[in-house]
Amino acid sequence: MEIRRTKFSDIPNLSELTRRIIATTPYYSALARKEEIKKHDARALRQMLGEPKYYYCFVGLEDGKIVSFSIGRNEAGVYWGDWFGVMKNYRRRGFALAILKYRNQVLKKEKIHKIWSDTRSVNKESIALLGKMGHRKLGFFRNGWYKQDFFLWEKDL
Repeated sequence: MEIRRTKFSDIPNLSELTRRIIATTPYYSALARKEEIKKHDARALRQMLGEPKYYYCFVGLEDGKIVSFSIGRNEAGVYWGDWFGVMKNYRRRGFALAILKYRNQVLKKEKIHKIWSDTRSVNKESIALLGKMGHRKLGFFRNGWYKQDFFLWEKDL
């Protein structure tokens, strides 16, 4: 397992992985999946990688193949976690935990002091992982993005 910052050469494989994971995420409506795929396509990823002090993109690799990712942004010293995901065949093998730990180490070095994120209120796997990583549930956000329910989370670094 290798975890590192995303390179421009990763974009074709990363955009395909994000598309596949978002498209098959059962927690989101069809509209949410469509819009989130568009926000994380190859063009958007190129733009993100062009702003490395604002956007943070990480990949997890197994035998040189991208199998996990974490994408978010720095807003005035607070990191907003947009997405993290692991290819289906690689789940429950520590990739999500490893990429989030690595991300947190990089964010600390970059003087980011807090992480905020959200999960769908029915996403038991992400809820368990964020709890394990020391994130605190801030509250319940009813009828939020795409008219779906979310939990909001924070973690001090």
